[in-house]
Amino acid sequence: MNEYWSWWLGALGLGGFCILYFTLMGNLLGVSASWRKVVNWRKEQELDAEISQFDEDVTGISDALMAETLAEFGDLAEQNSVSQTHSQNVVNSSTPLPSNIPWTAHMAFLLCMTIGGFLAAITTGSFKIEFTLSQVHSQIFGSNIEVWLSMLFGGIMVGFGTQMAGGCTSGHGLSGCSRLIPASLISTCVFMGSAILLSLLMESTLR
Repeated sequence: MNEYWSWWLGALGLGGFCILYFTLMGNLLGVSASWRKVVNWRKEQELDAEISQFDEDVTGISDALMAETLAEFGDLAEQNSVSQTHSQNVVNSSTPLPSNIPWTAHMAFLLCMTIGGFLAAITTGSFKIEFTLSQVHSQIFGSNIEVWLSMLFGGIMVGFGTQMAGGCTSGHGLSGCSRLIPASLISTCVFMGSAILLSLLMESTLR
């Protein structure tokens, strides 16, 4: 069996999943964004509680101010209030609100992605557990503690880069480029160009 799926099958799967994700979640697909949501779930809950408390305080102040205004100006103030409320409702109904996806949904997405990779490896007969990397990595980084340190450093740099760029290959390369977002187009060119240059450097080093 082939180690990888056909390119067209992968393209259809990724494109279809991006559309399905946006349809169900109302947000663009992004693995690093989902991971950030899961890692910062406690901070997200604290922030939501603070926002809720702030909304309650503002509502209380607004109600008290309206009561004082009605007591002072009577029916005229009430008519103005009804007119402003109607205008605000028209604006709110025409303005889409950002979706607030819970962190549990992001966790389910990451778990399903892991399970999907496992099933793909099983169906292609390429699943196996290994603790050693390829010969290329061993020649460049060594085969002892150095290779694990390089992987740790690489993972840290990937996390730092995705946060600095505001997305990863899925967020920029799939979701952003399909919508012709300038930042995504630039980011995709940068990380694809860097990957190509690194692969050429590795090939020249191993000659």
